[in-house]
Amino acid sequence: MSNDQDHAVDRRHLLRRAGTVAAGLAGAAAVGAAAAGPAQAAPGDPVLQGRVNEAGTPTTLRGGSLTSAPLRLENTAVEADPDGIPFSGPALRLTPTGRGLGWKSEVGSVSMDTSGTIWAVTSPGLPPMEGNFVEYVRTNANSNELVPVVPQRVIDTRTAAGRARIVNAAGNLDSAGRLLRGRTIQVNLDDYVHLGEAVYGNVTVTGALAAGFLQIYPDPGQRPPAFSTINFQAGQTLSNFFLTGINPLVDQISVHAQQTTHVILDVVAFVVSAGSVNPSILPSTGELVAEDRRARLARRTKPSWAK
Repeated sequence: MSNDQDHAVDRRHLLRRAGTVAAGLAGAAAVGAAAAGPAQAAPGDPVLQGRVNEAGTPTTLRGGSLTSAPLRLENTAVEADPDGIPFSGPALRLTPTGRGLGWKSEVGSVSMDTSGTIWAVTSPGLPPMEGNFVEYVRTNANSNELVPVVPQRVIDTRTAAGRARIVNAAGNLDSAGRLLRGRTIQVNLDDYVHLGEAVYGNVTVTGALAAGFLQIYPDPGQRPPAFSTINFQAGQTLSNFFLTGINPLVDQISVHAQQTTHVILDVVAFVVSAGSVNPSILPSTGELVAEDRRARLARRTKPSWAK
């Protein structure tokens, strides 16, 4: 495993899911199997339910069709969590072992490592490579996704309502609501995102009292050295696109003014992994249940280049 892969996989240790699903799933999915002794069945003998079966030589299942798999696993146990969301019991378990999947494994092999990352052998290696290509399956624990949203106005310091999401407005704004020279405000984004990692948006400055610059960044306690998200002149109205990380503990970003100015922030997309974006701000079909969304997408006619 490369250092880059180690870094990507081990980021799960930096930020876990905000909550843990309460209550175990119903059913006796683990009925005494671990305590039972190996079945020691010879090749050709049936698999003994409820027992540990020593596989020995790998077994191949053939058959199926384009619409049916040769092996089906089903767990009918379903239980609702405290919020009423139904969760099912596992249909398959991969026992976590090692730090990854060995490159000598056959193409199509799948495994889980001891940190919970799923690995797969995706293709054979090419000479002079000694082994096959092993990659980890991307999940919200080792990767993230970009989620576009309907553009949202987060703050506008020109109005009282537009300043509502400023966490520390007291002492940092002048009587007109402008962000004061040399001051930093924290902007709350939890109306839009939970456990966000980054945000794309647009920043506008207007009514500046002098030429200067604005900085947008994640952590209020660690303002980066001199850089600018946008530069402006006195009295100028000017906009610029920005991308910044989000403070992972509170879903906030910081805005620092080098000169006193009004600030307007709009957001257009979020980066999340273990977190989520408020579904009410997703484009067009954001309020549809997943089944309706898939049905509408299935009815769309593909353009000629996509067929």
